[in-house]
Amino acid sequence: MRTQSPNGRDRSPNGRDRTIGALADRQHGVVSHAQLRKAGLSGQAIGRAVRAGRLRPVFRGIYSVGHAIMHRKGWWMAALLACDEAAALSHTSAAALWGLRNAPTLPVEIIASGDRGRKHERIRTHRMRLEPSDSVVLDGLRVTTPARTIVDLAGGLSARSLRETVERAQDLRRFDPAKIGAALARAPSRLGGGGLADLLELLQPDADNARSHLERLFIALLRKASLPMPEVNAVIGGLKRDFVWPDPRLVVETDGYRYHASKQAQRRDRRRDRQLTALGWRPVRFTYEEVAFEPAEIARELITLLRR
Repeated sequence: MRTQSPNGRDRSPNGRDRTIGALADRQHGVVSHAQLRKAGLSGQAIGRAVRAGRLRPVFRGIYSVGHAIMHRKGWWMAALLACDEAAALSHTSAAALWGLRNAPTLPVEIIASGDRGRKHERIRTHRMRLEPSDSVVLDGLRVTTPARTIVDLAGGLSARSLRETVERAQDLRRFDPAKIGAALARAPSRLGGGGLADLLELLQPDADNARSHLERLFIALLRKASLPMPEVNAVIGGLKRDFVWPDPRLVVETDGYRYHASKQAQRRDRRRDRQLTALGWRPVRFTYEEVAFEPAEIARELITLLRR
């Protein structure tokens, strides 16, 4: 028999199961004790579900729903639920979610204002100020913005690793020096801030409007081969394109040496190329290895492409 609460919510066992299942689906397979109670489960019912294996404790008061193996986003969501509502994934965990760096799933790094979750060995909690503009929700997970993530990472990375992270952000179109500078200004004494500020200055557009080492290598290749200079970082279809020759309708994108190998990156690149084709442009891609180690071959290919 179906029973309803005064607000119309189905309180029958099947109704509660549907509610909990829908909630878990939205939260990467995990729910909190408070959410279960709100869905109509008593403390005793939750205990029975735990003993039966339908709920599996992850952190105190946080459960995975029927899953013996949790995926990465499930751990991230569980850690957020274990902390306060304003908590956000940060540091290495945020970098992994944004695709800026590879990082282990555990411990999950969180910025939080309260004490919840601080003493769990699988959660590394940072107590620091987090402005509303420094976090967003991505795939249901509150996370620091790419700019804030880079600022937080700066103090724990070597100069080389920090540059790789920033170049990765450039490659993914998640590098915004103005936003990074603003995040730094809000925390002027942050460890690593001076080195990051120096790196931002180094990566400012040069006289050619090039913004990365790879773009500068490609421009040097063009000059050595006496090829016509393109527009650099020009906008077509609402997106920045690395190198644009308007007359032959040619666009060259230079792909960072590590960062276009994943399936997600390849799908993004193909989508960008299809957009260009639909707009009447010819997209061509060269890898870091080609630009750095096969410049003569690229020059010969470009001569042919620019004649069309």
